[in-house]
Amino acid sequence: MSEPSSQIPAESTGASVADPSPEKSSVSTTTILAVVVALLAGYLIANNLNGKKDDTQRDLYSAQAELASRTAAINAERARQGLPPIEGVGQDSPEQIASRLTKDAATLANLSDRFRSLLSEKEAAIAEKNNSLLTAETARQSLTSQLAKLQNQLDKVLTDGASTDDIRRQLDEARNDLATLQAKLAEYSSRPTAEEMALAKARIAELETQSEALKATPPPTANPKLFAENPADIHPDAQALFRALSELENKADLEMASAYNHFPSQYGATKLREISFPADSAQLNPSDKLALGDALAKLPEGAIILVVGYVSGTGDANANRRLSSDRATEVAANIDMAKPGNQAVQAVFLGQTKRFSSSIAERNQVCEVWQIDPKK
Repeated sequence: MSEPSSQIPAESTGASVADPSPEKSSVSTTTILAVVVALLAGYLIANNLNGKKDDTQRDLYSAQAELASRTAAINAERARQGLPPIEGVGQDSPEQIASRLTKDAATLANLSDRFRSLLSEKEAAIAEKNNSLLTAETARQSLTSQLAKLQNQLDKVLTDGASTDDIRRQLDEARNDLATLQAKLAEYSSRPTAEEMALAKARIAELETQSEALKATPPPTANPKLFAENPADIHPDAQALFRALSELENKADLEMASAYNHFPSQYGATKLREISFPADSAQLNPSDKLALGDALAKLPEGAIILVVGYVSGTGDANANRRLSSDRATEVAANIDMAKPGNQAVQAVFLGQTKRFSSSIAERNQVCEVWQIDPKK
């Protein structure tokens, strides 16, 4: 389409075609160079932006993967705690996510504190129940011991009462027989014979002798009190041993050992057991009860068991006396229930002592169990 214009005669164009001006050629070259530089710069900027976009995309994918992994771990922990899972992760801003995580952490901490508090309360309640059970068991054992002791005392009282009633019945019968014979004697006095008179007098004399013997018969001796408050209340056959033990205070160990060796021949006394007690306790432990049962298995009839209580010199004297008395009475009560036959049992408090140990006070918190055979 541009060919016709190109056929214009050379004469008409003249020098304008053959010699372009230098100013127009310079502008055209500058424009072309500027366009090329602009295109090159645009190309480089586009490539640079594309590279940054790829790096940003990769960082975004990596962050999303890490967020998904942490979200799954947190939801698993919340499921174990019975909490609902976190939803909408990725839709909230980082500040919102951080706020929610902080709130969840605070909730978990509160739940943990509450569980610890509940556990402490339950443990305290269990400890209180255990203490109550121990107290109830101790009270039950004490009441059982007292009941058994009272039952034994009642049985003994009933037995003693029966013996007294039998003696009174015999005395009444003797008096009735005497009254009958006296009436017969009065009847025969109007017509007595020498032989009848002698027989009647002999019978009367015999009955009077029996009556006087019954009158002089003392009532059955009551068993001594289980705990002797004073030395005078101690069984007569055990008083000599108690005096000898009292005189050993502050004696040397060799002198005490020699005295103990002579007690069997002097007083018929044999030491069966020595029972130690912990501080502020008057309860026998099961092993001591078993040992007492074994020691009493061959106890002879008529023997006397004397339980002598000692206490250390530390603390209040009156409180120590009460505690040692309770210990001795507890041992005596157990022996009285476990004894195999008719043996007298008695407990007594001797006093504060250092005879068992001068340096360790706890070793003086003991009760000695002595067997006394009155026949020796």
